[in-house]
Amino acid sequence: MSILETSFEHRFSADASSLTDLLTRAVVEVHTAGGGGAGIIWGGGLIVTNAHCVPRGATLRVDSGGRMHDADVIAYSGDHDLALLHAPGVSGPLLELRDARSLRPGEIVFAHGHPLGMSHALAMGAIHGVANDPRTGELRFVVADVRLAPGNSGGALVDAHGRLVGINSMVVGGLGVAIPAIVAQGFVTRATSLRAA
Repeated sequence: MSILETSFEHRFSADASSLTDLLTRAVVEVHTAGGGGAGIIWGGGLIVTNAHCVPRGATLRVDSGGRMHDADVIAYSGDHDLALLHAPGVSGPLLELRDARSLRPGEIVFAHGHPLGMSHALAMGAIHGVANDPRTGELRFVVADVRLAPGNSGGALVDAHGRLVGINSMVVGGLGVAIPAIVAQGFVTRATSLRAA
């Protein structure tokens, strides 16, 4: 193994250890009768997850730090596969958001979630690209060669500094696809504004 390879491996193993500590506190497990996934703490008892993780009418509970909390869905976005949950009492660190348009192909990212029943698992991959909606030009997807499995949905896709770049959503052609974090932020802002009105 070369000195360069040793340095690279050491740097990212150290980053991954600290990222796991952060994400374990910032990402919850979402449970429904039929399954569930992951969710990202957004502050004020709010949690962002994928819409497909929380079917309408489902009874929801979230596990945050080993404590179970009842939760309700307060907004859906079918277009972006996003749902906003409210779970009073849930708190944790808020992840810094990063605009996915600043990502570059080959940049290292980490996917966090609860795949196949494994709590707080971390996978590493590289960015393939960022896709826009061909009709509107709107930022649409972050695509990376990171391994996702059932249970990763709704979890965090972060860069090496722990900044949230996307919400893991699906696998297409073996590649992980995430909803950009700034799209999720826009969804939360709209949903909470309507709720307050």
